[in-house]
Amino acid sequence: MATDSALPLTLGVIALVGMPGAIAAVICADDVVAQVRSRAEQVRESWHEQRTLDRLERAFAPAPPAGPPWVAAARVATDAIGSARESMVQFAAERLSAVGLAPAWLPQPASDGPPLVPFEEIVDRLRELPRDDVGYDQALRDVCQCLGIDEHLTEVDGLDLQIERVRVEGALIAAGVVFAEA
Repeated sequence: MATDSALPLTLGVIALVGMPGAIAAVICADDVVAQVRSRAEQVRESWHEQRTLDRLERAFAPAPPAGPPWVAAARVATDAIGSARESMVQFAAERLSAVGLAPAWLPQPASDGPPLVPFEEIVDRLRELPRDDVGYDQALRDVCQCLGIDEHLTEVDGLDLQIERVRVEGALIAAGVVFAEA
């Protein structure tokens, strides 16, 4: 019988000790529920904002090219190779015609200006002229034009002209032009 009376006594003590915790949980439950609800609303709003931003980004993004991605790359490569081929053929025809070595089957370039002077003759003229000669700057410009080097010799004068000459000569030396015969 002793065990029969111990069970209700144990349950009574547990209820007495746990009662303040249960009352506190009931009182604070509305705060916990409000915090969980506000956090869920924040998450839902951020998802909604992100979804709206993604839709706007897709709406303003450029349209993807038609066909597989390699089609656009192949088109660009074909244009670049065709352009490079045409410019190389034109360049070869001009240079070979200038030195008189062009074969008869090679199309003659259209003469849209003065006849082309061979590069070697321009460099020889550059080597022969003294630095203070008026023709020296023209020879520098001609060599730069042949090699595609930017120069500003006509735009400057005085000390700036001397500095530009040194810069252009350095660029020509870097490109492989030899100024003095060894």
